[in-house]
Amino acid sequence: MKEEILVNAEVLSHSYMPEKLLYRESELAQLKHNLQNYLSTFVTGLCGSGKTTLVKKALSSFNNSKKSFACYIDCAIYQTTYSILKEIVPRSEFILYRSNYELIKELMKQAKERKFVVCLDNFENMKEYGLIAKFLSLGICVILISDAEENFSLLSENVRSNIPSMIRLTSYSNEQTFEILKDRAEKALTKWTYTDAIIKRIADSVKGNIALGINALKVAALNAESKNKKAIEETDIPEIEDCPIKLSIDEKVLLKILQEWKSLPASRLYDFYLQSVRHPKSERSFRNYTQNLCSKGLAKAIGDKRGRVYEIVEVEENVTGKG
Repeated sequence: MKEEILVNAEVLSHSYMPEKLLYRESELAQLKHNLQNYLSTFVTGLCGSGKTTLVKKALSSFNNSKKSFACYIDCAIYQTTYSILKEIVPRSEFILYRSNYELIKELMKQAKERKFVVCLDNFENMKEYGLIAKFLSLGICVILISDAEENFSLLSENVRSNIPSMIRLTSYSNEQTFEILKDRAEKALTKWTYTDAIIKRIADSVKGNIALGINALKVAALNAESKNKKAIEETDIPEIEDCPIKLSIDEKVLLKILQEWKSLPASRLYDFYLQSVRHPKSERSFRNYTQNLCSKGLAKAIGDKRGRVYEIVEVEENVTGKG
C-alpha cells in the first residue's frame, strides 16, 4: 500500500490563500487602508516575498459590495491593452467589443456607477503603459506589482505623481521562512511525515523566497511518496535554484553586447543593438530595456542622459526569456 504524505495539495499550490498572512500584518493593514481611501499603490519586493498573496488578500473583500469592483490581472499573461480591458470590463465575455475604444467607453460608463480597483501584477510586461494613465484619469484606483522597485521609473512622471503610496516588502528571514513553511506543512502533510530539520533545511536554502520554499516542500513530499517512504528525507528535497531572471529577446541581445564590450556609451550600445536584431525597437524601448537590465542587477548606468555609459555587472546563469 502506497504511503500518503501529501494529503492537502491545495495548501501548497500557487492559488492557496492562507487565513492569516504571517509577518505581513502591517503591510496588509496599510494596503487595506489605501484601498478604503482609493489611493493608488505600487507594491514591490523580491521574487517570493509575498506581493501577489498580499494584494489578493486585501482585494478579497471588495467584490462583496455592489458599490465597488476589484480586478486582479497578471500582465505576464495579459499584455495587450485589449486583453487587459477584456478582463476588467464586467460581462465583456458575453459581448463582442471590436476595439479598445469600445471597451474604454464601456469602462467609463461603469466607472461612474461604482468604484473600480485594478491590480496589474508584473505590470512591466504591458505593451502600453499609457493604459495606466487612462485608468487614473477615469478615477480608477490602480495597484501595481513588480519585483523591481526600479520599474516604477518606466512610468511617466504624470503617472508616478498619481500613485502616492509605495509598499516595499523585505525578504523573509530564515526563521520567518521556517515558520511559514511549517504552518503550510501542518495543513498539507500527514503528521509525522516530516521533521523540523527537513523544514529548516528547505527554509535555509530558499533565502526568504516563500514561493520557492513551498514548491520545494511539495516536490519533496511527492518524491518521498513515489518511493513509498513513510516520511520525507533529505534526499527527497529537490535541488533549489534562485528565482530565474526573465529577459526579453531584446534585453538578452543587449546583455550579450555588454558582456562582449564590458562598457559602452548609450549611443554606441544602441548602434550595436540595431545591427544585431532583425526588428529593432525604438530608442524609447531601448531605454526601457537598459533600465530593466540595471534594475535586475545585470548592468549599471553611469553619467547623465547625454554622456551615459552602460557597464556589465555580472552574468547570471539562471536567466530565461519571456514569451
